[in-house]
Amino acid sequence: MGRTLMHEEPEYPLPSPVGAVAPSVLPDCPPTPTLLRPRAPAWTLLPLGPPALLLLPLGPPALLLLPLRFPALLLLSLLLLGCQAFRSPSPDQLRERYMDPGSRMVEVAGVELHLRDEGEGPTLILLHGASASLHTWEPWARSLRGDHRVLSLDLPPSGLTGPHPEERYDPEAYLALVNGVLDHAGVDEAILVGNSLGGYIAARYASRHPERVRGLVLISPAGYPQELPWPLRLLTLPVLGRIHSWITPRWMVERGVASAYGDPGRIRPGVVDRYWELLRAPGNRSGMRRLARTMDELRDREPEWVEDIRVPTLVVWGGADTFTPVELAHRWKEDLPQMELVILEGVGHVAMEELPARSLEVVRPFLADLREREGPSPGSGR
Repeated sequence: MGRTLMHEEPEYPLPSPVGAVAPSVLPDCPPTPTLLRPRAPAWTLLPLGPPALLLLPLGPPALLLLPLRFPALLLLSLLLLGCQAFRSPSPDQLRERYMDPGSRMVEVAGVELHLRDEGEGPTLILLHGASASLHTWEPWARSLRGDHRVLSLDLPPSGLTGPHPEERYDPEAYLALVNGVLDHAGVDEAILVGNSLGGYIAARYASRHPERVRGLVLISPAGYPQELPWPLRLLTLPVLGRIHSWITPRWMVERGVASAYGDPGRIRPGVVDRYWELLRAPGNRSGMRRLARTMDELRDREPEWVEDIRVPTLVVWGGADTFTPVELAHRWKEDLPQMELVILEGVGHVAMEELPARSLEVVRPFLADLREREGPSPGSGR
């Protein structure tokens, strides 16, 4: 049986993440409206291509207006949307803002990867979910680097890594990337920690390469058949997915982040802007569209490989997760009965970001137990 914890975040929050910045409003662009929880539908004009405009609400129904034959009206719709939604921040600007002294751009498995390498001790590899970046782990990394070597990375097509050069977002490409990170770090084995898509990658890698995985920590992992979360489902739609590849208003990102939290009031300053800016990095939006299509193709497959996992495993799930519903936690438990399951009531899909101190408090004893049972890691690399 799993444990269900109902405690709120204690009064010792971990440090705010690096890169928490105020919204970057360009001088020639009007500020983008902030809409977190609208009480009535808020409508935005999106260009569909002449002679059409899409009038899109924050929620259904959507209304298609045809035809609009005047270029001036099309131009007006673009201005109403806000020109920031079109503009991609330059790679140099993003690297200056979101890299820190522990960051490096390294080539791994044919991908120029944004990798952070911090601390000494048993090696942890932190894998984020779709649309996120290594920054989602920053509160954990700052605490764990005191007694672990912590490797965090931006998985393609996210963060500063950007899209895969061969546009590959299949499981094999991600497993090759994890293998390459281990080799690059010079370690024989590591503890894999993953959230959502990152949890799927970590678990599947452990099922295939148990000799290189010392333990697994999975935070609301993907893997079992389910509907795609709405932000990814939107990307699979022929028209809206194409629009998203070149238009991304801030309010849409804000709504997506809020949906991932059990309590949107816990979103820290700068988090939405970080998601928004990194999503608009060159190539990331089109890459996310391809990733969403790949995930949609795989979403009905049963993960028969779960039964092959033989390493110690801790699964932490948010009881208020609407992206990967908590019912799926029990599917993991059925197929992997030896795992430990902890459910955090009132928490959403990204427990390590929403309540970093509370979620890490759950994980710490598991990491200590791994160290006690197996002694010093022979593959820490330091």
